[in-house]
Amino acid sequence: MKLEKREITLNEFDSLKDAFYMEKTLLAEYVHALSKAERKETRGELLSLMKEVGEDMLFIRDLMRGSSIENEDNEE
Repeated sequence: MKLEKREITLNEFDSLKDAFYMEKTLLAEYVHALSKAERKETRGELLSLMKEVGEDMLFIRDLMRGSSIENEDNEE
């Protein structure tokens, strides 16, 4: 079997999609931690972090919608 060298590049949309899914995973972990948290301060901090991550996800989604790569895909 012959291995060939390939150039692998990420475009803007792929990078944003990766960031979006990382945020989504982080949010799921915060939810999991929240279900086990016993201290009120810990629950409050987790809720605050969940809000931040949610806002980041929405921001990334907006950037994805504005990405030139996605816009080109929708035109075809």
